[in-house]
Amino acid sequence: MTDRVLIDMTISAPVAEVWDAVRDPAKGLRWFGWDSDSLADEVDFIFVKHATADEATGTIRFEGTQDRFEITPDGAGTRLRVVRAAPADGTAWEDVYEDMTEGWIAFVLQLKFAIERHGLGERRTLYFTAPKGERDGDRPMAALGLTDITGAADGTTYERAIPTGDALKGEVWYASKYQVALTVEAWGDGLLDLHDAGSWTAGGGHGAGMAILTTYGLSDAAFGDIETRWKAWWEARFPKQA
Repeated sequence: MTDRVLIDMTISAPVAEVWDAVRDPAKGLRWFGWDSDSLADEVDFIFVKHATADEATGTIRFEGTQDRFEITPDGAGTRLRVVRAAPADGTAWEDVYEDMTEGWIAFVLQLKFAIERHGLGERRTLYFTAPKGERDGDRPMAALGLTDITGAADGTTYERAIPTGDALKGEVWYASKYQVALTVEAWGDGLLDLHDAGSWTAGGGHGAGMAILTTYGLSDAAFGDIETRWKAWWEARFPKQA
């Protein structure tokens, strides 16, 4: 068995800048995850206290996982690979939803976006999850009318009105079977990342789907309006099960 490359991307920035963005906890807050009271502790735990970094080889290994970051020069830019070590027992890789895999993909997509489009500027985010449980109906991408974008090439332009009341316009930042990331002009050149996970009954660790909304430079009123509309739609569409 060989190691599995979870994602392989080029970031248009010097390798030292990307390395610093991953290793400096203050900068990590500007791209990793979503806003929460525990985010600073989480970034410090993952990327500092429980990571082993070798800057000479551009490798960062994370305790408790088989995963590593490889951050190496690629011309004037940087190649970032998230790699999972092959299973010791030789188990074959399966084409199934995995929380950790999709999480890494979402986070490094945020890193690339934050560096290339915003110079690691301040952001504000919203996070919504569709909880596990027996239920009928579509998961987030279908419920929002965006499933056709899963087959789009990166950089494809799109324009769509969705049930939350948003008029989305921008380009496809990333698209795969389980995850779509779209730039959104109206959110200050923000990013909408949508996940569709496993079955409704099982789902993933975060439930059967989730959405991360990343915004830049919006007024409190504009950000609050997005939060209110999305929260109302999401809770009506994906209510918690008793």
